[in-house]
Amino acid sequence: MFLKFIPKKLRNILLIVVAVIFIGTAGFKIIGGSEKSFLDALYMTTITITTVGYGDVIGLDNKPLGKLFTIIYVFIGAGTIAYIFTTLAAYIIEGELKKVFRRRKMEKRIAKMKDHFIVCGIGMVGLYVVHELFLTKWPLVAIDNDEGKLDVFRANNIDADLIVGDATENEVLWKAMIEHAKGLFATTDSDNDNIVISLTARQLNPSLRIVSRCNDTKNIDKIKRAGADNVVALNFIGGLRMASEMIRPHVTSFLDMMLRDKYSPMRVEEVHVPPGSPYIGRPIKDIDFKAIGNLMVISARKTSGEWIYNPYPDTIVEGKMSMIIIATPEEKELLVEHISGGADNGL
Repeated sequence: MFLKFIPKKLRNILLIVVAVIFIGTAGFKIIGGSEKSFLDALYMTTITITTVGYGDVIGLDNKPLGKLFTIIYVFIGAGTIAYIFTTLAAYIIEGELKKVFRRRKMEKRIAKMKDHFIVCGIGMVGLYVVHELFLTKWPLVAIDNDEGKLDVFRANNIDADLIVGDATENEVLWKAMIEHAKGLFATTDSDNDNIVISLTARQLNPSLRIVSRCNDTKNIDKIKRAGADNVVALNFIGGLRMASEMIRPHVTSFLDMMLRDKYSPMRVEEVHVPPGSPYIGRPIKDIDFKAIGNLMVISARKTSGEWIYNPYPDTIVEGKMSMIIIATPEEKELLVEHISGGADNGL
């Protein structure tokens, strides 16, 4: 059973070694006859294929066929050993070279990134964050001490870059191009590490938006003081979710379906009206949402901070107003372009 966990190339090498040892042991046992044990035959096989040459323990002096078998077996054994070492060396070197080239490609991609997200700590929480960002097509860089997280990404069909290192260190965050990042997630399972990550990230990029995980609600204020814009207390959120499942099950089912549907990735998104938008001062009904797609505006936040839920068609659009919509990532991008004036006449 354990053979299935061994790479095919190494498995073939192992089978060849076993076959060569078996043939040698069987051959020398037949040559030695009943006077020689299987241990003697195995010993003769070992010293022959390794070319150690401690001496003849089988007794080949008066056995021409035995000598002929030994001559052939020496060439086969020596050739097998040479093949094994060559294959193993090539396997190791090839694997290392692949890692080097993959790492260099990754570093080049990361060096060009702007307005991306950094996810620090790829446990179960971090993996869900990465999966959501990847599914909604946001550029991202992950940071974790374990290079094996790349295999976890592949197992979950996630194509994301991973920097191996400690996210609490300045150098590692610089490698993730934190100065050009849009936001950072501190998702390690240690509140102390999340505090340090938030503090370090805030110092390296004061305009960065930071969202941190928190295990103990007593540390929420500490993490915010360290620089996090928002802190998500998993126990608190989990408790609210359990209550919602009990008293409003259809709402939670709807949200779950929306988040888990791989074929129609509808999300609750946020769109900001830029200062130069041609729709500023006009009613929101002038924006032809239906021409963009099947999106829905569920609320709007005025510059004064006032929230308007299910805004009326006559609601006036303001500069820097935020609109909360339900849409796919593609529809969101089309809406952003449209209200910015880039597609004012195209829809």
